[in-house]
Amino acid sequence: MASIFQLLPLIIKQNFGKQELQRVPEPDVVTADNDNVLQYDRVMETKLAISYAIGIETIYRARREPFGGRALDLCCGPGHMSINMVKELKLDELIGVDLSAGMVETASKNAYEQGLNQASFVEGDATKLSSFEDHRFDLSTMMDAAHHMPSLELVTSVLEGMERVTKPDGLVFVMDLVRLRTEAITESYIEMLAHDYEERGLPSFKEDFRNSMYAAWTPDEIASAVPRQSKRSWYLIVPRGLPFAQFLIGCPELPAPQQAKRADLWASHEIPVSPSDLSDFRIARVTMANASTKAIA
Repeated sequence: MASIFQLLPLIIKQNFGKQELQRVPEPDVVTADNDNVLQYDRVMETKLAISYAIGIETIYRARREPFGGRALDLCCGPGHMSINMVKELKLDELIGVDLSAGMVETASKNAYEQGLNQASFVEGDATKLSSFEDHRFDLSTMMDAAHHMPSLELVTSVLEGMERVTKPDGLVFVMDLVRLRTEAITESYIEMLAHDYEERGLPSFKEDFRNSMYAAWTPDEIASAVPRQSKRSWYLIVPRGLPFAQFLIGCPELPAPQQAKRADLWASHEIPVSPSDLSDFRIARVTMANASTKAIA
């Protein structure tokens, strides 16, 4: 990962000036190509595993009951985030949903190989959850997929569906990228982080990452997508400086999420991050500890 000295000029540029970069929707939302599926199946080798670990830790601190329960994971891809949630949050059941048949097949294989009977995966559309009954899940999640949606109205519709299938005392959790302030900052950031993908022989990752960074929503945009008639308390957590992600949380209680004082989730076992990326994971944790947490009315 880029050093703090490389990132510092970008951090300064990101935090001074107005938002100039306009959104460019992604060209395709379904990862169906076999080579693409195979490359995404190696996600835990990359620095994206850091975001996954941070996401799981954030869920752990935000849930009323940190362990157990039923979960729905939308746009699950090859299932690695789903599988790690089952393990780390000790879920009783998780259903992963993805548009790509290849992703669903790969996710099912990954869960089977790890002996996780609690996890199952089905082909389906995150914008159409009619097959799931009201208040079925204790936790509903969508990771790195809001930027795939062509409009904020559709993001709102997905959030409404997630809220409907989640129990009143459950948690709705969305993690996604952040569109940066200018094209120049974005291109520099992409080149710094994409070096990791090139070294690992994952060329599709770099191009997909570039498309995703341009398609990402700003924090103000994603906050505006929260359903107006929601009965939940919603919060948006954004790391300061050069945000690697943003976290939208719908919870049943008023106190801000992140504040639960619980034992370290990783105290008794290994963090699901490559040993070479542990220092970057610790830096990400520091940025989360000092993140901006905004209540959304």
